[in-house]
Amino acid sequence: MAKTIEIVTFRLAEGVTEEAFIAETKTMEREFLGKLQGFIDRDTGKSADGGWIVVLHWASAEDAQASMNKFVDAPGTKAFTACLDMSTFQMVRYTLEDFYKLEANVSV
Repeated sequence: MAKTIEIVTFRLAEGVTEEAFIAETKTMEREFLGKLQGFIDRDTGKSADGGWIVVLHWASAEDAQASMNKFVDAPGTKAFTACLDMSTFQMVRYTLEDFYKLEANVSV
């Protein structure tokens, strides 16, 4: 099984503040996402024009799909999903082909 990268882009629903969204994100990460098999980590970022991106890393494509199957009906994800403008929601999964991490003590 190959590691999987999941990239999600969206905009916030009308009336949802960034602070409310980040609060719901943190709750969902700790109460739902972090407890799922194969979850590695998740980054959330915002562009200058108000678009959002979430990058998730999974142990496998199967783990990523299993999370989505659970996410849809989980009570702990409803408030998070309500923050999103679902008409702008896009998700793509990729198989990890290369990984590079700069070591902390590297000198040139």
